[in-house]
Amino acid sequence: METFKEFLSRINSFQKKELNLGGKDFTVSQSVAHKVNADNTFKDFYGDTVVFDLDDDTKSKLTIYTDLLHREVPQCFCDRLIPHTFHVTLHDLSNSPTLSEVAEQVFCNEMKIMQIKSELQKLKPVKIRLKSTYVFNMVNTSLVLGLSPATEKDYNAIMSLHSIIDGIIKLPYPYTPHITLAYYNVNGFDGNAAKNLENIVNKINAKIDMELSITDLYYQKFTSMNNYVDVVNLFK
Repeated sequence: METFKEFLSRINSFQKKELNLGGKDFTVSQSVAHKVNADNTFKDFYGDTVVFDLDDDTKSKLTIYTDLLHREVPQCFCDRLIPHTFHVTLHDLSNSPTLSEVAEQVFCNEMKIMQIKSELQKLKPVKIRLKSTYVFNMVNTSLVLGLSPATEKDYNAIMSLHSIIDGIIKLPYPYTPHITLAYYNVNGFDGNAAKNLENIVNKINAKIDMELSITDLYYQKFTSMNNYVDVVNLFK
């Protein structure tokens, strides 16, 4: 596991105050087409995940950001994410555009989650304080709000939870806490739109503090990037 210092060094290397999309036409990752139709509606996309739900006040603040993005540069994005779906992912599990390809894995994950639930319930209820870093481009797939634990204690708390879920499926990449604000237009967008998006993001890079509670940790299944269903609260 990364130390807190290593974590901060890594995220600070790509989460910057000024969004820079390269000054040219913006081409999105091919992975967007797995989740978004050619008409920019969300496709069926299946899988499961472990997330922290957010309080209503935080969701309201995020909605102000997404309202601005979709109002000022709608050509940059696909359909809007429903504010109810805003969350902080603790650990990705499985996903696929084809249900049959992922159904067995999801079933196995759920069985393991139920076993881990008893382990989590032995923990003391804790609050994990996060502060926003900047809105940044997540691998040419989506625009996200980066997050960082407020202190080393908060970092150790969230990473301890992450390591427990990592026992189900070990991820090949380090954990980068964030909140997805919007998925890009599946067809990309031109340089002028990219510049306008940079200007808008640079205006909304205000800081947001939030507090996650272990009591709001959920195992969820999804059928698209706009449809998540709580299966079980992992602490209650």
